[in-house]
Amino acid sequence: MYDHKAHLEVKKLFKTVIEGGYCIGCGACASVSNSPIKMKLDEYGCFSIDLNSDDSLSTTYNSLLAVCPFSDQSLNEDQINQEIFSKDCKYQDKIGYYLATYAGYVVDSNFRERGSSGGLVTWLATQLLNENLVDGIIHIHQHHPTEEDSRLFKYDLSLTEEDIRNGAKSRYYPVEMSEVIQLIRDRPGRYAIVGVPCFIKAIRLLMRQDTVIAERIKFCIGLVCGHLKSTAFAKAFAWQSGIEPNNIISIDFRKKLPNAPANKYGVEVTGIKDGKTITLTSPVKDFYVSDWGLGFFKYKACDYCDDVVAETADISIGDAWLPQYTQDSQGTNVVVVRNPVLYHLLEQARISGRLRLEVLDPEEVVKSQIAGFRHRHDGLAYRLFLTDNKGEWRPPKRVKPKANHLDKADQKRFRLRTLIAEQSHIAFKNAIKAGKFSVFEESMNPLIQQYRATYIDPKPPIWKRALRRLKNLINQSFI
Repeated sequence: MYDHKAHLEVKKLFKTVIEGGYCIGCGACASVSNSPIKMKLDEYGCFSIDLNSDDSLSTTYNSLLAVCPFSDQSLNEDQINQEIFSKDCKYQDKIGYYLATYAGYVVDSNFRERGSSGGLVTWLATQLLNENLVDGIIHIHQHHPTEEDSRLFKYDLSLTEEDIRNGAKSRYYPVEMSEVIQLIRDRPGRYAIVGVPCFIKAIRLLMRQDTVIAERIKFCIGLVCGHLKSTAFAKAFAWQSGIEPNNIISIDFRKKLPNAPANKYGVEVTGIKDGKTITLTSPVKDFYVSDWGLGFFKYKACDYCDDVVAETADISIGDAWLPQYTQDSQGTNVVVVRNPVLYHLLEQARISGRLRLEVLDPEEVVKSQIAGFRHRHDGLAYRLFLTDNKGEWRPPKRVKPKANHLDKADQKRFRLRTLIAEQSHIAFKNAIKAGKFSVFEESMNPLIQQYRATYIDPKPPIWKRALRRLKNLINQSFI
């Protein structure tokens, strides 16, 4: 029987989130039990949604809009967190609720060596498993591409410490959760899930209306996030390494380089060249697409997110991008813990010497991600202002629209970042069609030159020029 209410909700989801370009491809709407939605990679290598079939609208299911992290029908991060964390935690306006904040790394075994930074995400996941607090970890695994499924990474379930360790490292690659959510719906147990801020928010929203998921997911481990990339990011690294973009087999986005600062890592690509499997490693700075500030291949939704540190997670872990830590090539994590169980795990390990942790002021946590906060708070306010002035629909955010907090150079810089992200998807598709990476560069260079120019000091004001002339006259009088 046709469900009119279901039809209206699906229509609104497509009219607002999808047509507006705000789908982050998390798969929450496709994870709703009996959902009419399925996930697919679009022509630009980003996950988005599609209908299973018109017949699927006759099935009864829970609200899709209520679980979408970018809809206007879902709770925001503060509303979610007030129910979970407010009793025991303090509050900071950028990192949200917290019990404690740290910087540090794992001393045990080779967690740090095999991780992107200080190794704390993988260590915590294995501890939860070894302490019998969970039966499995939901996180991103490497996937060997096939003709039927070209993905390099996907969400999967780890049931052993070896599986967890094999899933270490940062994955700057599009993923979706509906496959693995169905897996844990079919498999009773206790699980922890690892994800970026919008994915963890989506899980919290899903848990609110699905008792099975709420019962089975015991911990949410959040990753501090810059933004999500399309598949083109990995392909661009491969292409510049000398491997055709469709011949890539695997990639390590964060290959640690000995005796180099933590932020001067390498990129290791494995693929087929001249009929042979080869592995090539180069410093990340050597690649055209390496500047995160430019936002190549970024989902549009990322520019409308105000959560940098995964505020809805039981614990958030990222890179300690602070001067006192970046010189250590092995990497250091910054940590925001909100769950008492996880806080005690960290403290016990710190006291026993298994973790090297020092208490970090919450303001220092903010400083460690200052570029992210600038883009997703100051920049977001301006993007909201521009969108509202056009009369277009956009997701409701905690940040309020405004423009007068930015000077003209900042405003131009944020507008150019949006253009660069948009154009990069189109330009790379055209480069693939032409079979030349140079097509991508030629298309992007004019925008990048404009962007770089916003950082060049403009002509100094009159008083500065007058002061400079006066100093020159004084100096000449002593010659």
